[in-house]
Amino acid sequence: LLPRVTALDENRKNELLNFLKTESNYGQCKGSMLQCLSGEKPDKTAVRFANFGAHLVSKGVPAHSLGILAKERAKFIYEPQAFTYANSPFLGNENAKITLVDFAEFKCTYCVALSPVLKKLVAESNGKVRLVFKHFPLKNHPGTFFSSKAAQAAHGQGKFWAMYDLLYANFNKQGMEDVLEYARVLGMDMERYKTDLENPKVEELIERDKMEGVRAKITGTPTLFINGKMYVLRHDEDFLKDLINEEAERLGLEPPYQDWVYTRQKR
Repeated sequence: LLPRVTALDENRKNELLNFLKTESNYGQCKGSMLQCLSGEKPDKTAVRFANFGAHLVSKGVPAHSLGILAKERAKFIYEPQAFTYANSPFLGNENAKITLVDFAEFKCTYCVALSPVLKKLVAESNGKVRLVFKHFPLKNHPGTFFSSKAAQAAHGQGKFWAMYDLLYANFNKQGMEDVLEYARVLGMDMERYKTDLENPKVEELIERDKMEGVRAKITGTPTLFINGKMYVLRHDEDFLKDLINEEAERLGLEPPYQDWVYTRQKR
């Protein structure tokens, strides 16, 4: 059950075990992490946290600092935010039990960097995870609201993700002539696209997303939610996969990703 823990050298293993003795478990078992690992039926949450914690300790993270990780992951047992998904672009299985919501914009370098990680999470989830895009254009990024309109207008012709890719690939070329050229390249009905760019309903949807983000206390982009719960940890693939696996177990589902195999890809 604890391959990452047993792989540690003795000093790091003892450091981790001492931490687990004092840290409260946030799963179904009530007690310290170590107590919940030592019972006849070890608590799944404690097992997952111990293995992931051991992985971090093996990379030089001090065991005593894992309390911050536990505190943030424990927030996922609380009530989620409610979002509106009508007319929002998504990738993956529409009926997936785990929904990632990405509040992002098209003038954000961190959003560009996170995009392939999110797509990979969906692609490797065997239909268990979907990604929903929510617009959150920031006022201090000139032109970003228009870029959101360009992407959302493309959604009307089933081309949101293709336009999304082009906007991220051409970070500094998102003016009117640029997006019209992208629309032509994507084979869109140009008259319809031009009309949709000026359609008040497109602006209303972007404003709807922005207000939902404000109510959810978002302050920047990208901001992720996993089943309506804000994710504030690192945007590494391994951090995300492990927490998504934990969320799946909490829902009584088979985890979508292989356990205890970490990539340590950085944002």
